[in-house]
Amino acid sequence: MAYLGSTQSSSLANPPRCIVPRFAGVPASTQLSTGVPSDGTRSAYNTQGGAVWLYASSHGSTEVQDTNFFTDAWYLGIRPGDLLFGYQWTTLGSSIVMYAGVFRSVSTAGANLTTGGTITSTFN
Repeated sequence: MAYLGSTQSSSLANPPRCIVPRFAGVPASTQLSTGVPSDGTRSAYNTQGGAVWLYASSHGSTEVQDTNFFTDAWYLGIRPGDLLFGYQWTTLGSSIVMYAGVFRSVSTAGANLTTGGTITSTFN
């Protein structure tokens, strides 16, 4: 099933929701960047990371890790280093799967979650 982002009708839209906004202030000198060039400098990017997002849907953790799954992430305010907590009910609703990950890259085309660092757990 396809992602139903913020551009869907209000009865269908189900984008991630920001539950903890990033703190304002001067970014640390070791802030996350969109990439670390070979010369060791960090690319310019306004405040990154620190926000926490919640996503509840029938999409599992492997689906949300697909390339640019969250097509409207940039426009929602998601930035690299933001955290995502999500949960998915199993087919019959008998148990729920919780997952957590970190957005590793975000562009106007979408956002990518970490794949090696995503944690999942099933609760009955």
